[in-house]
Amino acid sequence: MKIGKDTQNAARRLFRLCMDGNAVAEDRVRLIARKIAERKPRNYAALLKAFSGMVEYAVKSRTATIQSAVPLTEEERSLIQAKLEARYGGVLYYRWEVEPSLLAGVRIQVGDDVKDGSVRSRIDRLVAMARTLSN
Repeated sequence: MKIGKDTQNAARRLFRLCMDGNAVAEDRVRLIARKIAERKPRNYAALLKAFSGMVEYAVKSRTATIQSAVPLTEEERSLIQAKLEARYGGVLYYRWEVEPSLLAGVRIQVGDDVKDGSVRSRIDRLVAMARTLSN
């Protein structure tokens, strides 16, 4: 479905209303989406699609996925959160995952930015280096 300029601009204006600094105000998103669905303005399906795409992108870019080989303690989580908020500024959404294949260490992804301090990644880099040296 092609989205026209007017619809895209309207979606941007509505999206800006949902922002609270760097954070997406979920209650405003729900309210705006509900009002669009109730009133059904011209091209409302395209408007909802554009609006929801912007919201989804904003949430993904502010989501920190933290993978560790073992469950982290509350103290470790608090320390990681403080460092991430200092680095990326403002509100982040957190997903904590246990991934035993990492062996040890932590892998952190915020949006497209990845910091991999796991033992698995170090082993993989050493293997790749050994292969290039043997060729």
